[in-house]
Amino acid sequence: MIVDADTGNEIDDMPAIVLALKSGKADVLAVTAAQWNRVEVCGRQTMHESWVLNNRILELLEMKGIPSLKGSEYAVGQGQYWGNKTGTKTNEASDFIIKKAMEMPAGEKLIVVVTGPATNVASSIISEPKIIDKIAVYFIGTTYDFKRKAFNKNEFNVRSDLNAIETLLNTEKLELHVMPANICTNLKISQNDIDTRLKSNEGIDGMLKDRWNTVNKNGSDWIMWDFAIVQAVLNPQWTKQVLRDAPPENTSRKIYVYSEINTAAIMEDFWKVFLK
Repeated sequence: MIVDADTGNEIDDMPAIVLALKSGKADVLAVTAAQWNRVEVCGRQTMHESWVLNNRILELLEMKGIPSLKGSEYAVGQGQYWGNKTGTKTNEASDFIIKKAMEMPAGEKLIVVVTGPATNVASSIISEPKIIDKIAVYFIGTTYDFKRKAFNKNEFNVRSDLNAIETLLNTEKLELHVMPANICTNLKISQNDIDTRLKSNEGIDGMLKDRWNTVNKNGSDWIMWDFAIVQAVLNPQWTKQVLRDAPPENTSRKIYVYSEINTAAIMEDFWKVFLK
């Protein structure tokens, strides 16, 4: 699988990447960097911030043989790509997704785990539609009302690149698994976890402590959204999916929606893997 992450954004991407790399349950082909705030809005190259942190993770884990690739600096259809034929162009990340997808044997699919905006995988699909039946996309984002059977797109990962998620939802025959953000609200790390479980100020322990202190200055419990989508791939037995209709404004088709996760099992396994 490929892990595509907006690592520079919050706390949870970094340990979720570590979980994927150290679990031993997946062949991680690359870690790719996602933007999360358009440069024309925030004045920063957020994709580059993610890429720098991804490099550091691979270095600390002594896994520098796994590629750390740059994604798009802009959301689909934004910035320098606005108005051209596809609204996007390829980059290191999307080129790699296309290459590896096209190499998949018949009947097998490349798994792309998206922990932030879906910019890079959407760019891949737009640029090379031949990969559609060769990939399975696992995306965390939206919220979902199971009683009304309705999606709400007013969610951070969606807002950061609405055109990207619209591409995923509108692409017929694309295998799409969506983890709604409201399913993950009990998946938390506390200040006590940081203080008692992380024994060192060096290495990966030190990096997680630094991310915690940098992003979470008041030390409140933090929802670790991205664990959920990584664990859904690594340990599907701890999750439940249902088939649901895509939103009515999108292509009429079915997508997989996660309806339950085993929070206790996911967190216990995370600490076991992270600290080993």
